[in-house]
Amino acid sequence: MVDMKGKFFAGSLLACTLLAGCGGGGSTTPTTSTTSTTPGPSAEGVYGGTMTGSTSTAFETLVLENGDLWSVYGTQTSSIFSVAGFVQGSGTSNNGSFTSSNVKDFGFAPAVAGTLNATYDATAKTISGTFSAGTQTATFSGGPIAGSLYNYNTAAALTTVVGSWSTTSLTGEGVAINVASTGAFTAASSLGCNFTGTITPRASGKNVFNVAMTFGAAPCALPGQSATGIALAYPLTSGRTQLLVSAVDGTRSYGASVFGTR
Repeated sequence: MVDMKGKFFAGSLLACTLLAGCGGGGSTTPTTSTTSTTPGPSAEGVYGGTMTGSTSTAFETLVLENGDLWSVYGTQTSSIFSVAGFVQGSGTSNNGSFTSSNVKDFGFAPAVAGTLNATYDATAKTISGTFSAGTQTATFSGGPIAGSLYNYNTAAALTTVVGSWSTTSLTGEGVAINVASTGAFTAASSLGCNFTGTITPRASGKNVFNVAMTFGAAPCALPGQSATGIALAYPLTSGRTQLLVSAVDGTRSYGASVFGTR
């Protein structure tokens, strides 16, 4: 497994495979969450839309019930969302404003700290704002995921992810994943890293999965270590199902993502 290298907003950002051990990867969320304390509806939910100021043109953002945020960025076509990198952290909702001072961009290895400031409409399910890391700033704006039948408020069903998936890493490496009916999975990358883990519906009853994994021996980048993260699996209007998995290591230093449809 090669080491991850990359830059914020640089299209092909990571040089390792998520589930293959990538300088790290995973989610029992490793961050210290900031619980949303808002007198009105929070930003909780899933959004998708467009980006400017970046080589990536699209984003999909998940805000969890505890304020944790996962946001992938890349390109959107009629058949698949292709992930180039992701941002992860925790934030606070307050009367239509969502802010985070501890987000990190995992296009870097190690990840680079940044800030996120957004406004949202909890009724219309729209969001817009800026993400800054170093000297770079990107703006984003969106609403419900276009071309998808995804419903955040419906409990995740394990049957959605059970079976075989042929996914792709951020660098184009193939990752074969097989999910058993119990949620246990085995996986192998085309570079030879084997690993195991679990994917389980989130206890909140929302349409999100928690992911935990343990990497095998070399060539995995983190041999014998564990990682955690989240996954979304949602139906597309084409009749296929999109899978997105993003994860970070226990120190929030390294992260990666895989994506695919079936």
